[in-house]
Amino acid sequence: MRRILNWVSVVSLTLVTVLGGVKTASADFTFTVAPSSAPNAFGSPSWGPYVANALNSLQNGSGSTGDRDTDPTAYEVTGAVIELGDVVVSGFSSWRGVAGQPSPFNGEYGNRLHFGLRITGGGSEPQFRLNDLAFDMSSGDSGNSLVFAGNFAGFNYSATRYGIDYGADRMPGGGDDTVYNSGNGLSLVDEIVYVGVGNAFDASFEPGPTDQDKLDSVFYYIDSESPFNIACTYTLFAPDGVTELGGAGARVMVPGPASCALLGGLLVIAKRRRR
Repeated sequence: MRRILNWVSVVSLTLVTVLGGVKTASADFTFTVAPSSAPNAFGSPSWGPYVANALNSLQNGSGSTGDRDTDPTAYEVTGAVIELGDVVVSGFSSWRGVAGQPSPFNGEYGNRLHFGLRITGGGSEPQFRLNDLAFDMSSGDSGNSLVFAGNFAGFNYSATRYGIDYGADRMPGGGDDTVYNSGNGLSLVDEIVYVGVGNAFDASFEPGPTDQDKLDSVFYYIDSESPFNIACTYTLFAPDGVTELGGAGARVMVPGPASCALLGGLLVIAKRRRR
């Protein structure tokens, strides 16, 4: 059975699903949802610096930071189409679909697709809570392999998802803001910034005598199912747990075989396996 490895640190006026990173507004709440392929949260030495880059970009709207071809800590917002290697993790050294990469990638364990999130009420809307945020991730392959849905009821603020209370003036900045990067998610805030729900195919237990063969096995499956979309939506509820305040989502496409280019400097592995 193919293993999937997910991560979540783990009145809706409109629920919008769009391609790539996007900023949409529902009433006066603004949702920014930005897909990004990240280093594997389980074991990667680059995860912490990646999170810092991601959160800074999400809060400040600064876009991509660095180049993932040279730096595993780089934060890049995906386009509408992703590469196969951007959504496969492993229990062995790999980066973007190629096993045993040299430094600085030799300590990496593949890549997971995260849907980064920023929500703000702009100080004019009622404050809200992490506890009342729900998510729904899915993929369009025949097995809906990356399905992952839930909510943050009972979860804490943390280094990967923080809340900001703008203070008495209900405006960001000004010296009276309180940032919650720990403590329970019941604290009312004016803004939430989150590295995002993540999910990936896992090559760790695939068949094959070598690590690259295990990756190839996953790519063979993905390639045989493509093209398909991977999507994630977020919905924010009021503290009553019933009234939806708003929501937004994003999706990316895994391209069909004819659209696949190069993967880690090699021809698309799934095609090589068919020879």
